[in-house]
Amino acid sequence: MTLREWQAWVAAFDEARGWQEVAPEHTALHLMEELGEIARELLRQSAYKEGEGRLAEEMADFLLLFFKLANQYGIELEPALAAKARELEARFPLEASREAMARYKKRHAD
Repeated sequence: MTLREWQAWVAAFDEARGWQEVAPEHTALHLMEELGEIARELLRQSAYKEGEGRLAEEMADFLLLFFKLANQYGIELEPALAAKARELEARFPLEASREAMARYKKRHAD
C-alpha cells in the first residue's frame, strides 16, 4: 500500500472503533512510548546481544501511530515527504555528504 492508503486504513480503523476522538497529545504520548520500545529493542540487540526479535513489530506500531497523528492534523504524508526529499537533495549534495560521512567514521572508529 502507499502512504496515502495506509493513512486511509488507519483513519477507517480508528473511526470504526471511535478512536478518532483520542486527543492528538495522547496519540503523541503513545507514539513516544513506541519510540522508546524501538530504542529498548535496539539496545538489547546491540549491547546485550539478546534482542527479542520485535524490532519490526515495534516499528510498525510506531508508524501506525505516526499515521494517526498525521491524520489528526490533516497532514498528507506523501506530498510532505516528497517536498522534504527535494529539500534534502538540495541541502546535502552527494560529494559533500560523502566527505562528511568519511569524517564521521574516522572520528568514531573503534
